[in-house]
Amino acid sequence: MMRKLHREEGFTLIELITVIVIIGILAAVAVPKFVNLSDQAKAAKCRANQAALESAAAMAYAENAANGNPAYPATINDLQAYMTSGFTTTCTDGSTNLQYDATTGAVTCPNHPRN
Repeated sequence: MMRKLHREEGFTLIELITVIVIIGILAAVAVPKFVNLSDQAKAAKCRANQAALESAAAMAYAENAANGNPAYPATINDLQAYMTSGFTTTCTDGSTNLQYDATTGAVTCPNHPRN
């Protein structure tokens, strides 16, 4: 009589370990890249906030000039009236305050300077 050979289906332990090692190597390479992208995104957001605040300062200057008093607002908080949303005076690092120059309307961040 002939016996039928049954073939077991599934993965061997060596195949599973190989896949786990490959996934580990990919994770070790990919995670630092994602962390760097997060830092770059925070820096870009900080620079965008600086530009938005400077635009608000320019609008305030134009309004003041039209009223016969060509001057930028005295403080960075005075710019809030010219912003529709997203008003913030801190860097995306959460602890550094943006710096405002009332003579020029320039807004800068020591951590993320705009060139």
